[in-house]
Amino acid sequence: MAKELLSTKMLEEILQRTRQALEEGRSQIFEVAEAAQEECTRTEVVLQTVQSEMEQAIVEVEELTRRFAVVRVELLRSNRDYEQYSEAEKQRIYEEAEQIGTALAAARERERLLRVRRDNLQQTLAKLREIAAKAERLVSQVGMAMTYLSGSLLDVNKQLEHMHMREQAGQEMLLGQEIERKRMAGALHDGPVQNLAHLVVQLEICERLYEAGREAEAREKFQGLKKIAQGAMADLRRIIYDLNPMTLDDLGLVLTINNYLDNLAKQSGIETRFVLLGRERRLEPQLEMAVFRIVQEAVNNCLKHARASELEVTLEYTRHHISVAVKDDGIGFDAASVQEKLKSGKHFGLLNMQSRANVLGGSLQFHGEEGKGARVLVTIPLAAGEGGETS
Repeated sequence: MAKELLSTKMLEEILQRTRQALEEGRSQIFEVAEAAQEECTRTEVVLQTVQSEMEQAIVEVEELTRRFAVVRVELLRSNRDYEQYSEAEKQRIYEEAEQIGTALAAARERERLLRVRRDNLQQTLAKLREIAAKAERLVSQVGMAMTYLSGSLLDVNKQLEHMHMREQAGQEMLLGQEIERKRMAGALHDGPVQNLAHLVVQLEICERLYEAGREAEAREKFQGLKKIAQGAMADLRRIIYDLNPMTLDDLGLVLTINNYLDNLAKQSGIETRFVLLGRERRLEPQLEMAVFRIVQEAVNNCLKHARASELEVTLEYTRHHISVAVKDDGIGFDAASVQEKLKSGKHFGLLNMQSRANVLGGSLQFHGEEGKGARVLVTIPLAAGEGGETS
């Protein structure tokens, strides 16, 4: 009885530490959202100033256009009625026409440049607002994950068969969450945060170039800002998808894995195949997510280490279990060395797969020989009556 109470306390501490790790990750994402929002506010102020200057330039162009039309009429009259004007009057009319014409050309160019700057700022502001919105949604998603982890400890205990398994699964959950937190923080720091910082610097440079009258250089700088914003958007989309593949809830496990492999083939050039055995059944969301994460981790290991040209994922549904196999034609591995990596606790990819399988009461197997490719097989038992067959 004492051991049961001690182990329960240990699991509570593990969940608390996991929640703290997620809270730290959420704080970092919130900082990104705040930085993007602050940059939006700053860009809005600059945009309003440019808009005001452009409106003034339009008024100035209209006034100079009116004055130039008047002086042109007077110039035509002086040329037509040459004898009726003194030399001083003709000289005055010519000089006035020249001054107004020069001022009008300068005012039109200023209006054109202000329009270009306004359009670029509007595009930049739209991208920044999109980045800020995505970061805020990401904060919300992490908050939902924390809410889930804050549930009753009994929900975790029901998934574990005995105390030793609960203790081991708790440690592996903590390690997996810590790895994901560091990976997410690193991805945000190296991607969107750097892009936003670079975007701020480039906008300030453009502003100074315009103020210095170096419009051509400023326009060249503006051309690169769109790519920076697009890069930040792409990084955020990838991070959000890694946190929560939204297609899983809507399309199910089969289509989600199939789409994932199709995108992988387009991005990496590796040939992928997906094989479905049995008839798909919708299972508990946690179970489907775990299977998808295992596929992701196995595929990532293949891309990093196997040097493979072909990759095959087989998903099988039976009455009593679901299994997924990831097979490649790469350089293979020594099975004994894989077991050593698992024991050492330093191969996070393998540990993540093993942790997810263990929490669900499943098994993880590695098959391979050096030079003959590799195969990872995960089998997870299904509770009686779990998931109904799709119609």
